[in-house]
Amino acid sequence: MKFANSQRGMTSAGWMMTLALAGMVLLITFKMVPYYLDDSAIGSTLDSLTDKPAIDSASVRDVRRYISKGFQTNMIRDFDREDIEIYEEDGFMKVDIEYEKRVHIVSNVDVVMSFKHNWQISNQ
Repeated sequence: MKFANSQRGMTSAGWMMTLALAGMVLLITFKMVPYYLDDSAIGSTLDSLTDKPAIDSASVRDVRRYISKGFQTNMIRDFDREDIEIYEEDGFMKVDIEYEKRVHIVSNVDVVMSFKHNWQISNQ
């Protein structure tokens, strides 16, 4: 038995809810992607330290300079240099980068992203 007036598809309210949800997902994605790209560049900068000549005998100052140049080359923006910890311990040169980014989405809604990178090489 077929009804001539049977409903097919979504109602306009259903479409409005779907569009609102999709818009919110796109908004969050577009606001967060630049920080994830920066984080990827930070990881690449640390990975490239291994390729530097004589890195195993470099000082803390040299490593800091290599990192700073890598950040400039990769155009890493909005990064606090205080979040970089470079130190020598147990015969290793170590770099720890740990930071958070807070992105305002709408009204009183923020997204907090936390990132962490570690790198080390023997100084012997």
